[in-house]
Amino acid sequence: MDNNDASFAEKMIFDANLQEFAARVGFICSLEAQEKITQAEAYSRIKGLWKDLKRSKKNLNIDNEP
Repeated sequence: MDNNDASFAEKMIFDANLQEFAARVGFICSLEAQEKITQAEAYSRIKGLWKDLKRSKKNLNIDNEP
């Protein structure tokens, strides 16, 4: 696999991680809107997901290209 293929694969993995992040944030927001969790709990969960997403980006060596 050459560098372009690896870069493409990393970006595809990150895209999947980003989509999962978005889905989970939507679920958390829904729980909060239904008052099944507090705003503080929703914030904490989303913050944890954000940290995981950032870690994924770093581990996949995704640069900041547009």
